[in-house]
Amino acid sequence: MSDPLIAPFPYFGGKRRAAPIVWRALGDPSGYVEPFAGSAAVLLARPDFSGRRVETINDADGWLVNTWRALQLAPGAVAQAAFGPVTEIDYHARLAWLQERRTLDLVAWLEGDPEAHDPKAAGWWLYVVACGIGDPFGPGPWRTVDGHLRKLPHLGNAGQGVRRELPHLGDAGKGVNRELPHLGDAGQGALAAYLNRLTERLTRVRITCGPWERVVKPSVTRSGAQGDGSRAVFLDPPYSTSGDLYAHVDTDVSHAVREWCLTKADPLMRIVLCGYDNEHEELENAGWSVMAGKSGRGAGYSVRSDNGRRERLWMSPACLTMNEQGDLFAEAIA
Repeated sequence: MSDPLIAPFPYFGGKRRAAPIVWRALGDPSGYVEPFAGSAAVLLARPDFSGRRVETINDADGWLVNTWRALQLAPGAVAQAAFGPVTEIDYHARLAWLQERRTLDLVAWLEGDPEAHDPKAAGWWLYVVACGIGDPFGPGPWRTVDGHLRKLPHLGNAGQGVRRELPHLGDAGKGVNRELPHLGDAGQGALAAYLNRLTERLTRVRITCGPWERVVKPSVTRSGAQGDGSRAVFLDPPYSTSGDLYAHVDTDVSHAVREWCLTKADPLMRIVLCGYDNEHEELENAGWSVMAGKSGRGAGYSVRSDNGRRERLWMSPACLTMNEQGDLFAEAIA
């Protein structure tokens, strides 16, 4: 049996560990949508199927979507750009290059051409994300001035003056390779082979970039082919109660997602919504079920060590029940 598919980059809040529970609730839908794809952990963990399904993933982050598209269309070029030793100068230079180009034009370019992608940028994005801890794309003090990387001076009273900070080299500085299973020392060839596996899985996946509302409209969710005839949506928005987790993200989107579930979603649709504690308890009054469990990486970089156990999955009434799928809650982590 081949190694399971996972994203070739770390992603805080990924739902890899929760994916088996999600798929027990969703079954084998003909149409499947992830409006907040991130690392697409749930899509990649979908049980094997034969025949045709319509799958759509979306994210508002232009460079993230470019990376998925490039992996779909040019995995070899992505591997070539991503591979290499972890060095401070490359980390900062690539991060600055990406940040300089993170503009509204980036999303417009991706929206204007369904095949638009930049494999070099995707490889550099993978490199930066894999080498860093937390959110390397926050505003930060680094700026590119006249083609050179500059940092604003430290203005504290510790007498530090202008101080360059080393990149956060987690997991022994293995870079991109640390997220791929069993690559060992095989090098760039193994990386390319793994990305080719991802390409094969993503061949027929529709990858969009933009607001989440675009991909939960009936024109998208009702698309389908074979499978059990159902439609499914997996929702993992930034949590409204997690201000210490998501830097520079509008967590009010969680409220909007809940309102959509309550007022606009098709009652026959199988929906799983992620959140914290009692964040979406209003759904329970509407007949939704809820269960506790970890998502993927525990507390991650949060200041709260119990965040992993605050995770909840809310499941719409149309989701498969224990009677239909056996013990749905068997893999919940108390």
